[in-house]
Amino acid sequence: MHYSEYKHTDPALLRALVETFPFAAISINGPEGPRIAHAPLTFRPGNAPAGALEFHLAKANPISSDMTVGVPVTILVQGPGAAISPSWFTSSFPDPDSDRSRTAPTYNYISLIMHGRLSFMDDVALQRQIKDLVNASEPQGGWQTKELAADLWQGWRKLIQGYRLEITSFDLTAKLSHGDVPEDRRGVVEGLLQRGVLADENMAHLVGGHDGTSASLQSLIRSLKH
Repeated sequence: MHYSEYKHTDPALLRALVETFPFAAISINGPEGPRIAHAPLTFRPGNAPAGALEFHLAKANPISSDMTVGVPVTILVQGPGAAISPSWFTSSFPDPDSDRSRTAPTYNYISLIMHGRLSFMDDVALQRQIKDLVNASEPQGGWQTKELAADLWQGWRKLIQGYRLEITSFDLTAKLSHGDVPEDRRGVVEGLLQRGVLADENMAHLVGGHDGTSASLQSLIRSLKH
């Protein structure tokens, strides 16, 4: 479902998406095909405008044997997605007997695919990534890493490996009904809110507020955290 009119190239959107939807799928080519792991990401400034990503995995994870320095890695961050019904296009098809033979259901979504090559983090960088990850996800006044028993803090770090990926390229798709008849978007928002399942409310917020610009999309994505 990739269309050029839904692509975005602004690197600033990557940080907004990663920080709003940090849990990602991490894929590499293993000896018998693609291998995938999941982990929350920490966005970092990088050597290129797109930035860099840090994460950690258990050394016992089966993928770890293939996670070597320099290996190409693909990371997927998935934002909200929602099925869109043509019955919500109330401007284009205002009557129950309107001819809808030249339209069909579709799907709105935000997807970010990032590419780069792997490097290892040392223990100092790993500790910083863990602490930043905790601070980003805990509520105000919530748990802090300094509360963890020192022996556990030392021991658990020996069981995980920290990784860094400089983002060399990315593919960001945001299909939010912006290519549809503008007057139909109101019906899409109302339909999503009325259905109200899964990510419908978030998608309604995105469809209703997106004006097609990168700045608008970045602001809307960040607002989903609040």
